Amino acid sequence: MKKLRTKMILGACVILAIAVIIFADRQQYGNEKGMVMEDFQLPMYEQDEGQLYDYQGDVIVLNLWASWCEPCRDEMPELMELQDEYAEKGLSIVTVNMQTTERTLNDAAQFIEEIDLTLPVFFDEDGELLERLRAKHGMPITYVIGREGEITEVFLGEVTYEMIEEEIEPLL
Repeated sequence: MKKLRTKMILGACVILAIAVIIFADRQQYGNEKGMVMEDFQLPMYEQDEGQLYDYQGDVIVLNLWASWCEPCRDEMPELMELQDEYAEKGLSIVTVNMQTTERTLNDAAQFIEEIDLTLPVFFDEDGELLERLRAKHGMPITYVIGREGEITEVFLGEVTYEMIEEEIEPLL
């Protein structure tokens, strides 16, 4: 009887150890530094739809913005410059316009045309991504995402060329 109980306890310990090994290696999905950015699929400016994971394997700078947001408007030229400078090294800067925060549905398109925005633009039309990322700290919000999908930095507020460059260079 004692041998059977000992075997059962050993078996349970082995199963528990295997479970810990399997599940400890998994990264958590979320919107904070150290987590893995979850994929999303959204309509895009002058395209049907796209996914964040279309850029998987690159270092990704994901920028959430609205056309009425002055810091969002101010940082776009520097983000475009960064993309031009680092694209060949595997950088993809992609943006998401938070449509539910816009005054009118045409505001984002007008801004894109006004500054001749060359970066890919996703449209979060129903606010689902905004809610999923719990992006309630205002805009802009910029995520730096490594080649494996892990968020390496989160910037709340306006970013500069130098701020992003400092974060991406070690990842490229």
